[in-house]
Amino acid sequence: MVLEEAAQGFAALGSEARLQVVLTLVKAGQTGLTVGDIQSRTGMAASTLAHHLKFLSSAGLVLQEKERPVGDQPRGLRTP
Repeated sequence: MVLEEAAQGFAALGSEARLQVVLTLVKAGQTGLTVGDIQSRTGMAASTLAHHLKFLSSAGLVLQEKERPVGDQPRGLRTP
């Protein structure tokens, strides 16, 4: 199972657009970013970004939170 999970992660990073999203989230740190923040930093169309975020989330490379907490708490999307 570990090899399968690793293969999924590498496949997810095989796209230049998804790699750009992950690098953007890593630079943001543990507080994460909202989808709108990621979109403005990457310049991706909303539908394209949604597709890539779904793929990254399925591979376990990003964590998504539905609500925006107050203060320094994680918001939106971030890397695990």
